[in-house]
Amino acid sequence: MVAKTSTAKSSTAKTPITEAPPIYDDEIDLRAIALTLWKARRVIVYATLAAVVITFVASLWVLPRKYQATAYVFIGSPVVDLVEAGDFSGFTISPTLPDIKAVVELAAAPGVLESVLKDPSVAAAFGDEEITISGMTEMVAASDLGKDQLSLQVTDTDPRRAALIANVWAERVTDTVNATYGLGAISQTLDSQVLQSQKDYNQSQAALEDALSKNQVNALSAQLDSRKSDLDRVLGTITRSRLVLDDLQFFEQGLSGLSGETPLSLGDGLALTTLRQRSLTVASESFIVQIDSASFAGFTVSKALEAAAQMRAGLQAQLTRLESDQNRLEGEIPQLQKSLSNAAAQLTEFSMKRDQSQGLYAALLKQQQQVATVLEQSAKVAAISIEAVPPDKKSSPKVLLNTILAGMIGLMLSAFGTLAMNWWKNE
Repeated sequence: MVAKTSTAKSSTAKTPITEAPPIYDDEIDLRAIALTLWKARRVIVYATLAAVVITFVASLWVLPRKYQATAYVFIGSPVVDLVEAGDFSGFTISPTLPDIKAVVELAAAPGVLESVLKDPSVAAAFGDEEITISGMTEMVAASDLGKDQLSLQVTDTDPRRAALIANVWAERVTDTVNATYGLGAISQTLDSQVLQSQKDYNQSQAALEDALSKNQVNALSAQLDSRKSDLDRVLGTITRSRLVLDDLQFFEQGLSGLSGETPLSLGDGLALTTLRQRSLTVASESFIVQIDSASFAGFTVSKALEAAAQMRAGLQAQLTRLESDQNRLEGEIPQLQKSLSNAAAQLTEFSMKRDQSQGLYAALLKQQQQVATVLEQSAKVAAISIEAVPPDKKSSPKVLLNTILAGMIGLMLSAFGTLAMNWWKNE
């Protein structure tokens, strides 16, 4: 019994267990799709051929045939040599050359295209046919050829009208570029600068005349000269007063050892008289000594010393006043010098402004004349290099490209339609 049980257990353990594979509803069977398309191959081929034939026929005989006319515009710099000579050599007129990419955008601007549509010849060419800016935009195409050529292409069903529009468009673009970047724009700017410089010059001249009428340079200069003269006179008087005081001291020292009742000698009397005349005329550099026989009669040493003391007191008082005048004048002169310097500086500033504005005005006037001369010679930035002519051949309708695209679209639509019909039937 035991052996049988073990055999049953082992046989049970060796039995393999199999599991069912998972099922996915969203799997795509490419073989089924390919088989479906293969079965419907005739329909797909016929549909593709039908699209190709229809497009080919429409491109050749149904679609309107158009013509392309092209005008070319040269973008360059005019021959201009305007370099100032003289004191104002910093002024130079040189027109700014436009970037060709910017000119392309300018040519296709709505304002330029609108001016083309408003041209009488263009309006007459369209007649009763209405054309808008959007329609005009679809007809024209501007592109750059290198750095100095602009291509203006017009596509239209009428070859003569296409050439007419291209030439009018080229004229409008040329006028716009010259007005924006040419010497005409520089001339307008220069005219405004000339007017402004003339106004500045008149204002600076009026300001200088007003400053001259109100300025105190002459008065201050006269006052300064007077104060300097007074100071020189005072300094000279102070010097002479001090010399007289020194001589008085020497005279007194000579009489100090004598008795007061001693008669004054002739030499001392003469010295005393000279000192008296000098003390009375210290304001002058010269003096006159007048002596007679009675000048020293009864004159003693004590009287001479008393007269010397009186002269000394007078000279000291006069010297005090002179030193006060000296201090006053020495204080006034720097102030007058400062005021005179400020007044002269103001006049110099007004004069410099007037001279600068006058020089600028003269330089701008000369440049204005030069620019006017150059404008008479028609120096322009843009000019029509090649005018458009009515084309003889029609533009290519791109038959091959349209046929290929139609075949590809027909193939895809027929294939998708076949798969859609097969799915609908299965559902």
